[in-house]
Amino acid sequence: MVYECLICDKSEDGTMVITLNRPHRLNAMSSKLLDEMGRVLDIVERNEDIRVVIITGAPRLDGRPCFCAGEDLFEISENPKDSKKEQLEDMVNVWRGAFYGNKAADTARRIERMSTPSIAAIDGVCTAGGLELALACDIRLVSETVWITDVEIKNLGGVGAAGVTVRLSRLVGSAKAKEIIFTGDPLDGKQAVNIGLANAVHPPDRLLDEAKALAKKIGTRRPEALSIAKSIIDRAKDQPLDESLRAAYAAALPLVGREGPEAFIQKRSPNL
Repeated sequence: MVYECLICDKSEDGTMVITLNRPHRLNAMSSKLLDEMGRVLDIVERNEDIRVVIITGAPRLDGRPCFCAGEDLFEISENPKDSKKEQLEDMVNVWRGAFYGNKAADTARRIERMSTPSIAAIDGVCTAGGLELALACDIRLVSETVWITDVEIKNLGGVGAAGVTVRLSRLVGSAKAKEIIFTGDPLDGKQAVNIGLANAVHPPDRLLDEAKALAKKIGTRRPEALSIAKSIIDRAKDQPLDESLRAAYAAALPLVGREGPEAFIQKRSPNL
């Protein structure tokens, strides 16, 4: 399938690379891009052959790397929700659980909740909604030249609506999250790894290859086990310890059975 704002490439090992492709706008998320992302995620969720998803960004027009500069502010300024009635309707729908506030927030939540593991391969600009998109992924790999920041307060006088205040604080701690969000100061790759925002930092020319190698390794694991592990880990952030441990035991036991231990003892791969 051909997309206007995305490039999608599925490899034989089951890795789907989704590239945000609006270089003239620093890969900013337009309404069309988010609609296309929704269609791709539908395919991912229906296709068992897709084992891992990598999300990355196309280079700028001048060749410099770029992940995503957030939502497309030009589009938002051309189609604002000015009326109090529209704003109130959105607030009511959010509290009713109909959606998470906007397309970007809904997209981030879908990525976070899907059973397929996701990796963000981040280089160049990653700010505002781009950071929120990256935070929704399971794993984040960054380059040495990455420029990660949240400029919502600094540049716009507002607060990110797609989860940065929640996900960032859970990932790096409330004090560091406040510093990043309050100041808008950028982080490079090494800083991102040091605070736990990213899993690893790589040279720019190796970033996507390293992401693909990690995806290939993860893709060899049993999908059901990956899905359950992801769910348990994510829920553990909100559950008491005893409740999380009971859920982990109940979920893991049916998957293991006898084949897993027997394969381990016999030093072979399990037939699952």
